Amino acid sequence: MAGERSELEQRRGELTASLPGLSENRTDTYRRNSDALARDRRGVKYEQAHEMARLGEAEVAADAAIRAAQRELRDIDAELARLPSDRLGTRLQRRFRRTPER
Repeated sequence: MAGERSELEQRRGELTASLPGLSENRTDTYRRNSDALARDRRGVKYEQAHEMARLGEAEVAADAAIRAAQRELRDIDAELARLPSDRLGTRLQRRFRRTPER
């Protein structure tokens, strides 16, 4: 179980570290898509139709990526809460090792 907890904590750390980059990407894709839509509404055809579609898809994908990371973090936190605490397990393991067999 200690190995499972360690793996979950490591994955949690990786996800937590990736959140700022995912957030920055989501902000950037939103801004680029929003700017392109605003230009398009004013009649300025700066982007081609396929580029407009790509910008919209990129925004949706960036949003989905950050939501998936947040969802996985919630799942990991729930799993960590279900696992027994390492401190108790470590104390019990030490206790059983010290107890002589009869």
